[in-house]
Amino acid sequence: MVGGIVVARYGENAKDVIERVKIKMKDVEKGLPEGVKFKIAYDRSDLILASISTLKDALWQEILIVSFIVIVFLFSIRSGLVAIFSIILSVLIGFILMYLFGITSNIMSLGGIALAIGDVVDPGIVMAENAYRSLTDYALKKKPE
Repeated sequence: MVGGIVVARYGENAKDVIERVKIKMKDVEKGLPEGVKFKIAYDRSDLILASISTLKDALWQEILIVSFIVIVFLFSIRSGLVAIFSIILSVLIGFILMYLFGITSNIMSLGGIALAIGDVVDPGIVMAENAYRSLTDYALKKKPE
C-alpha cells in the first residue's frame, strides 16, 4: 500500500485540479500491474458541487420568497421585479469582481455568498415598499410622512 496526497497550488481552482488528477489517475492506472488500483480516500469534488447547488438553491428560494412577499403585500409586480433584480445583480456583481481581481471561489466564499443573499433580501423588500409608498403618495397628491 502506498499513500499519496494531491495539493493544489495557491489560487488554483480546486474543482479543475480534482478533475485533472482523476484524468491523470485513469491514464496511470492503465500502466499498473494487474490487481493494483487506486483507492480514493477523500474527494472534495462532491462537497464543491454540493456547495454550488446550495448557492443556486438559496438564490432561487430567496427570489421566490421576495417576489411572493412583495407581490402579495404591495400588489405590485413591478416592485417585486425591482427586488428580484437587486438580488440577482448583487450576486452577479460579486462574481464579476471576484473574476476581475483574480479571486477564486472556494467553499467558504460560496457559503458567504449564500449568506449575503439573505442580507440583500431585507433591503430589497424595504426599498421596494418605500418606493411604492412614495409613488402612491405622490400619485394621490399628498405629502409623504
